[in-house]
Amino acid sequence: MKDSSLRHLKCLVISVLGLMLLAVLVAWALTMIRPSVDVDSPQVFLQNDPANTGLRATFLGTSTIVLSDGTTSIMTDGFFSRPSFLQLLTSITPDDAEIAFALRHVPRRIDAIFVAHSHHDHAMDSGRVAMQTGAVVHGSKSSLNVARGQGTPEPQLQRLHVGTPVKIGSFRVTTIETPHSPGLLFFGFITEPVKHATLSDYRMADNFSFFIEHELGNVLVVPSANFRAHAFDGMKADTVVLGIGALGKQPDGFAQAYWNEAVINTSAKLVIPVHWDDFTRSLRHPLVPMPYLLDNTAAGMARIRALGQRDGIDIRLLPPLRETHLPARR
Repeated sequence: MKDSSLRHLKCLVISVLGLMLLAVLVAWALTMIRPSVDVDSPQVFLQNDPANTGLRATFLGTSTIVLSDGTTSIMTDGFFSRPSFLQLLTSITPDDAEIAFALRHVPRRIDAIFVAHSHHDHAMDSGRVAMQTGAVVHGSKSSLNVARGQGTPEPQLQRLHVGTPVKIGSFRVTTIETPHSPGLLFFGFITEPVKHATLSDYRMADNFSFFIEHELGNVLVVPSANFRAHAFDGMKADTVVLGIGALGKQPDGFAQAYWNEAVINTSAKLVIPVHWDDFTRSLRHPLVPMPYLLDNTAAGMARIRALGQRDGIDIRLLPPLRETHLPARR
């Protein structure tokens, strides 16, 4: 009887361990299996045409983009550490080596960083980047607490006010409050400086889009794929930098309404999708779409391209880590 009980216990333990191993393998597979999206061929990229005399743009993954007129440079978010899935299960902090690598591909001085919201994939590195480039961080109270926790001096922290333009050189940046993409995690506010934090400590707080005006061309940056009716009324953009994260998991009607608000209503002629890449992979490696576990990037891209084709609006990715001239103002 005793031997039988021991054999039963052994079988139970082996079965439990087997199920645990299977669960780990399934989880690993879900983080590795990705949709097939063409992000390599020249046809999908905006070409650096010498005839383009607009602003210079550099895409650095997720929704980080640098716009420059050759004298003044502004950045959105400034997220470069890109901790892996395993690292996200522990405490996460800015990675100075990854930040240094990314900053080698942009102007040495950045005048301002505009942070969309305070999740880690937007705000985590902003303070460290500001201290290395001389930039002023513009963000919500929560985003400023992220930068403050990294030791960013107070003169380099500026709270954003919705609807109040900020003048940076020849740039004029207006902040618009817009919703985060559906399926929000880690909502709430950050009330103290962030130092050693876990993923859930980076609570979203407010979420912003940015209307950037310049004599060389107007750019609307919408980092999160969601919309508020009439949020962009009266704004005319030559280019829309359009977040498509999680768009592939939304209904067709949602994508159409989002497109109408951000693209059709602003009369844009060029759309640059962002927030499509897997931000748990270093920028030292080629950018790849998010795994199916988190998004269906192929479906999101297909919807945007179909809408662009229907409405005669060009859809182009920016080549990562490479400065590209945008078309000049029409």
